[in-house]
Amino acid sequence: MATHFWVAGQPGGNQAHELTLAGTFIQTVMEFDSPTWAWLVFRDGSPDKRYARYGEVERIDGAGAAGADEQRFFCAHFGGGECNRWYAWLRLGQYLIEVQVIGGMSEETASEMLSSAVTEISGAARRI
Repeated sequence: MATHFWVAGQPGGNQAHELTLAGTFIQTVMEFDSPTWAWLVFRDGSPDKRYARYGEVERIDGAGAAGADEQRFFCAHFGGGECNRWYAWLRLGQYLIEVQVIGGMSEETASEMLSSAVTEISGAARRI
């Protein structure tokens, strides 16, 4: 069970907090009681399972986060057509990190934003 949530490395209480930047970027960091809880939620709470009811969510190759125990990347086709939302889903020990890039941008631009955010956020999570 999640015990702490952070946005940009700051404690946030007992509920998920999100940071939205220009309507295109959301990050959520969750701390669990143990790596085992994070491992379980990583499997059952991934974006492809949580958001499938809104449209097609497919797993894609993605640039990795150094030091992540597990990582998966997804592309969502909400409303049909091309990808319009990208996700990185990472587990670092007892932490889960979800990064979303939203909007009508090229896949290359979204991939660069996601990769940059994942690198920065996973580094911050390791320092907590």
